[in-house]
This record gives sequence, structure tokens and C-alpha cells, in this order.
Amino acid sequence: MSTEPPCILIFLKAPRPGLVKTRLAKTIGNEKACQVYRQLVQHTLSQIPFHWPLRIHFAPSDALPEMTDWLGSERHYIPQPEGDLGDRLRVACEQAFEDKHESVILLGGDCPGLTAAHLEECATVLSEKKPVLGPAEDGGYWLLGLQSAHPKPFIEMPWSTEQLLPLTLEHFQQEGTNPHLLETLFDVDDEATWHRCHLSKKH
Repeated sequence: MSTEPPCILIFLKAPRPGLVKTRLAKTIGNEKACQVYRQLVQHTLSQIPFHWPLRIHFAPSDALPEMTDWLGSERHYIPQPEGDLGDRLRVACEQAFEDKHESVILLGGDCPGLTAAHLEECATVLSEKKPVLGPAEDGGYWLLGLQSAHPKPFIEMPWSTEQLLPLTLEHFQQEGTNPHLLETLFDVDDEATWHRCHLSKKH
């Protein structure tokens, strides 16, 4: 079993009104939706153990000054390449494994139920050489943990649909493995999910 912590790969957008949380912005406005996005990302980052390696994959590619102003200049920032979400996830995984990380955890920034305990559970399973998925209520996933590069779960996938999780599981099963499933959580995409979120009660 490995004692090296997994490398966290988090995929973020620059906190620009009109760029982030666009579905939420339709009802609460661009500025407020951007504030919500900042809050969700800060929550996610606060749950990552401080000694774990962290790579922030950001978009658009010209947003490095905004990202460092927001999250600090000491972090490891990597611009996301062109392509669909699958291309960007696949490239990030390949880079991390090329840099000799033994396992990776892919995250977005909008799952308010994420806790450090989920990440620790994922790390334990990864150390046993098994992939991990965090199912989302909408049929996608809020976390993916891998201990080797698996291009298949990223190629021609139905992103942002309820078919994503079942098809991802199917790909792993075709390779002879059943991923460990974490707790089912929800992402904040609209006003209803924001009001369900404990973070919304802070304002």
C-alpha cells in the first residue's frame, strides 16, 4: 500500500461574472452567482489536507493573474488546454502521472457536501489500487479517483447528462474493475440547489 497522498487535480474557471454558474445567474444575477462560485471553491479547497499535492487547472488560459489574486501565488496553476471536458481531464491526468504521482483525484469546485473525510476515504481506496467515483444526484460524478491513466472514461462521454455515471461505470467494468462509490452528493447548478446548500445559510 502506498503512503504517498494522491495529487488533487481541481478544475476551476476564473471568477468572472457571466462566466461562472450561468444557470444560477439566470435567477440571481451574474455578480451574486460569481460570489456563490467563489464560496463553493473556497469550501472545496478548505477540505483538502494541506500536505497533499494540488494542481489548479484553470480556464480561460489568460486568467492566471485573476487566479493568483484570488487563491494566492504559491499554488501550482496549469491552464486548461482546448477541447471538451474529457480532453481536459485526460490531459491533466496524463501530466500528473508523467510527473510520477501514484494516484490522482479529479474535482470540480461546486460540490458543497465534499468533506476531508471523503478525500481520505478515496485515498485509502486508491492505495489499494482501485478507482473511486463520487456519484452526483444528477447522474454525473463529483469526484473521480484513479491510480493510472484511463483514457476511456474521458473519450466521447455525455458530459452534463444523467448518462455520465452509468457509462463511466460501464467503461471500468469492461476493463474488469468495479470502482468504489462514495456518498451520493449534489452540485450547485441553480437557485434550488444553492438554497439546499449549507453555505447559503451563511449569508
